[in-house]
Amino acid sequence: MSEEYLMTGSFGLDVDDWQGNFYDDDLPADWRAAYYSTLLRSVLLPQQEWQQAIEDNVTDEVDEDFRFVLYLEPNADEQGSPLEALSALPAKFASQVAGVVIACTHAHLQTEFAKTVNEIRQMFPLCLDTGVVDYAESGVDVFCEDVDVAAVWYPSAQAEPLPSGDFLVTLIDQQSLQEQRKIMEVLGQWMSGRRGAALFNTSSKDAPLRAQETRELAELMGI
Repeated sequence: MSEEYLMTGSFGLDVDDWQGNFYDDDLPADWRAAYYSTLLRSVLLPQQEWQQAIEDNVTDEVDEDFRFVLYLEPNADEQGSPLEALSALPAKFASQVAGVVIACTHAHLQTEFAKTVNEIRQMFPLCLDTGVVDYAESGVDVFCEDVDVAAVWYPSAQAEPLPSGDFLVTLIDQQSLQEQRKIMEVLGQWMSGRRGAALFNTSSKDAPLRAQETRELAELMGI
């Protein structure tokens, strides 16, 4: 995991809707990862995408400094638990995984799930995606403090990220550069003490284009 800079990128990489927008019309689909990695240095991959990326040996298409953040949905893999899915990652791919985001609801925040969280943290930095909720009202803040993990921050709905954990993922969509600047100032403070963080754009229309602007702003701000 990089602890020296704010990782920026998009949620997803192999998206057909970005052909003719971010990807050139004539760019072959199997060249997308290589093209993406020349402009952005990290990506948050949904579970189906990272599982396909492993089958396609995508690590051969990007350099060794490119970083993947993996998004897991507990019920998405019928072959086993999130822990089993991560344990089965090929070594080369795993070496470029900067962290993991696991989707969960309030109902998951129980003792058994806490054990899973602790086991995953032995393997990768971890952040929980509890959705757009009030941290205190839902009890997310207490659970995250108890297991010492961060929860995904949605600046459009949550004033600030939780202070717990050592790896924070922030998801944005249509925020202006001025709004992003304020977000990055908060993230810069959160990252003090050499904690890792990532800022990913989720726009289904043009996330990589927006992420390029985010990356440039982060570099200007020295984050």
